[in-house]
Amino acid sequence: MRRRLAGQVVVLTGASSGIGLCTARYLAVRGCRLVLTARSADALAQVRHELVEGGAEAEAVPADVTSESELRRVADTAVERFGRIDTWVNGAAVYAQAGVSDLPLDDYRRLIDVNLVGTINGTRQALRVMRRQGEGVVVQVSSIVALRGAPWASAYSATKQGVDGFTEGVRAELWGTGVRVSTLYLPAVDTPIYQHAAARLGTVPQPPPPVADPERVAAAIAGLARTGRRHQHVGRFHLLYAGPNRISPALGDWFVQHTVEFTRSGRPAGSNNLHEPTGLPPRVRGGWRQRGWRGVTLTDTVRVLPVETALGAAALLLGAVWSGRKLWNHVRG
Repeated sequence: MRRRLAGQVVVLTGASSGIGLCTARYLAVRGCRLVLTARSADALAQVRHELVEGGAEAEAVPADVTSESELRRVADTAVERFGRIDTWVNGAAVYAQAGVSDLPLDDYRRLIDVNLVGTINGTRQALRVMRRQGEGVVVQVSSIVALRGAPWASAYSATKQGVDGFTEGVRAELWGTGVRVSTLYLPAVDTPIYQHAAARLGTVPQPPPPVADPERVAAAIAGLARTGRRHQHVGRFHLLYAGPNRISPALGDWFVQHTVEFTRSGRPAGSNNLHEPTGLPPRVRGGWRQRGWRGVTLTDTVRVLPVETALGAAALLLGAVWSGRKLWNHVRG
């Protein structure tokens, strides 16, 4: 399967911020016709105005992905305006960082409602149109936590693993129909989702390195719109993140337990967008990209991995002593 990108009708959920906004801009300059949706009507109107001013064809339909009637209206608008839907991208998501006992059950329900049920809802609306057309691609924007759950992000992990199970079932149902479902697995990405998260640890969450740039994600989404490929990963960090779990589940637990402290910033937690939009203007990046691995200092490493750092230092010291003695013996002849 190989399709032209230019001229495609693409529906983007979560289009007013982060990956959704970046993807809208990326696809607009490549000739796609866009139907944008998000909860904030004001932010969505700003995005549409920007794209139309740049010469793109775009419609904005405010909607909550948890509402069946509202997403039905999004799909109907796409068909009425452009005649079809070629690609539907399920990108709307919310995030929370908290221990399992610290996150209220209502917040668990909200994450599941937006991230999982919202994806199910969007997929159903896309298929209502695509099955009739006999072709189309649904892109599920997922995460490497679908491969291995993350501590203090159990709610988010559960939603992404739920999307995997749902998508596998739907993909089998669609065999031979001409409609494909693609899953895109992401590492941490430099978007405002962390600033907008429900933070129950007292500080704003921060993405663990390496942090991917949103434009790289947008390019991957565009690629899936062309090919309908089953799975795709952005970067190779998933091999390190999920790899230890394949060798030994206990090793996987140890690894994520020790690295999760890198996800806590020093910024005090504020308001979040779990239940209502923040009202902030559209923004692609969260300002995290400059951290990378270079932003992880020795102080950070000692704080998060004290035993491992001490063992590493001891190994270096022993190596230095052994090398020194060998050199001294060589000099003495």
